[in-house]
Amino acid sequence: MSTAARRRLIGLLAVAGMLTSAGVVVAGVVVAMSGSGGAARAFAVARSPSPLILAAPVRTPSAAPTRAAARASGSPNRTLAAAAARPPPVVDGVRRSNVRAAHSPRLSRELSGGPAKIAGALPAGAGARGIDVAGYQHPHGAAINWAKVARAGYKFAFIKSSEGSYYTNPYYATDLAHAKAAGLYVTGYAFAVPNVSGGASQADYAVKHARNAADGRTMPLALDIEYNPYGAECYGLTPARMVAWISAFAAETRRLTGQRPIIYTTADWWRSCTRDSRAFGSDPLWVAAWGPGPPPMPSGWRHWTFWQYTSRGRIAGISGRVDVSYFGRAAVRLLDPGDQQNAAGTAIRLQIRSLHAAARQPPAFTAAGLPRGLSISDRGLISGTITAAATGGHAVTVTARTPSGGMDSVSFTWTVTGQVSPPPSPTPSPGSPTPTPSSPTPTPASPTPTPSPGSPAPRSPTPTPSSPAPPTASSTPPGLRPALTTTRLDSRLGA
Repeated sequence: MSTAARRRLIGLLAVAGMLTSAGVVVAGVVVAMSGSGGAARAFAVARSPSPLILAAPVRTPSAAPTRAAARASGSPNRTLAAAAARPPPVVDGVRRSNVRAAHSPRLSRELSGGPAKIAGALPAGAGARGIDVAGYQHPHGAAINWAKVARAGYKFAFIKSSEGSYYTNPYYATDLAHAKAAGLYVTGYAFAVPNVSGGASQADYAVKHARNAADGRTMPLALDIEYNPYGAECYGLTPARMVAWISAFAAETRRLTGQRPIIYTTADWWRSCTRDSRAFGSDPLWVAAWGPGPPPMPSGWRHWTFWQYTSRGRIAGISGRVDVSYFGRAAVRLLDPGDQQNAAGTAIRLQIRSLHAAARQPPAFTAAGLPRGLSISDRGLISGTITAAATGGHAVTVTARTPSGGMDSVSFTWTVTGQVSPPPSPTPSPGSPTPTPSSPTPTPASPTPTPSPGSPAPRSPTPTPSSPAPPTASSTPPGLRPALTTTRLDSRLGA
């Protein structure tokens, strides 16, 4: 160390000693030597009972902006990275090494033949594009920049939420929230492992961890049923047992969510492992196949709702390659707005969203069971003012149809409450004597003053158990999903 640098260091230590004697607690002093000149820079953080504060030459940003910057730049999230770095689970003596992958190795290899980008005109029937991601898209904890994904024109995302009944994706909750915030339509998907546990059991596990909400932006839960990454292609199940397993998963998902699951598979696997079962044609199909033309269809479906055509997508905001899918132009996919509750007299504007990419072919909407005073437009806007006669519960079903024959419907409950009025004040009978000034003042029967003639009756401050207070326009009753005022996806999902 040079003589000049030694002198600087001695001076800094002397300053620190004086500050300490003055009542300043020096939390830390870091001396950095650079070059032959040995320039010294002191970085100190001090706490003092007096207003004197020693400021560092370089300001460290606060924790919140640092986290926001990490999300925006794709910097690693150390907590999630540590969770993802845990060894794969071992179930039934098998190391489940594929949990971080989006799909099976065999299917990923097959899809790698698909183009990273489609040049020229889109394939027949293809509309808006979306992606599906898993832990693999977070190397070393890197975040996905969902705002960049949205700006690149992608409209929806499938996010792996679970595998079997033994694994949950540690990045799922963050990806789900950030993708929604960026404006994408999202859902989780469960990778099925039928030889580990039953279909209903895995549906319970998937629904619990996917945490899908009927909020007008979340698609139904998806079931990824395909090649076994850990052994025999069909998991050792006969076609009959496999069909029974899928039926149990689908039925339990409908029971828990009120929606049919989206089924992800390939025509080849479906043929081998279900013997071309036609039992699931009412469930939306997400088919995986690469090629320039329409994908081969599994038995039971006439149309695909989603088509995954490549595993080689390169998208701004995502590290590495990613799977890319189309939404079908002829398909209709209504998004559940959730149960509604409003007081009589409330003005309503509720847009039913449709995941529908038919260019210049918007679906026509109809509705059954709406409360009195409300109607639906052919573009899916429910509007009007709820009348007093509508008090009670209403089972509402909204249906959308396209000119090409596509159709979908969504059902929810609409509860209409009435206004609660206080009990009328007792009126003296005509024969009752009127108290004189010398008579004692009668004690009122209720602290609530009697309304003057012609004025509106005040609302009771506390509703009775049999007559719940009507919610305000800005409040949501506990346990019920809020009413939504939204915009349609139709105009945003054009090819």
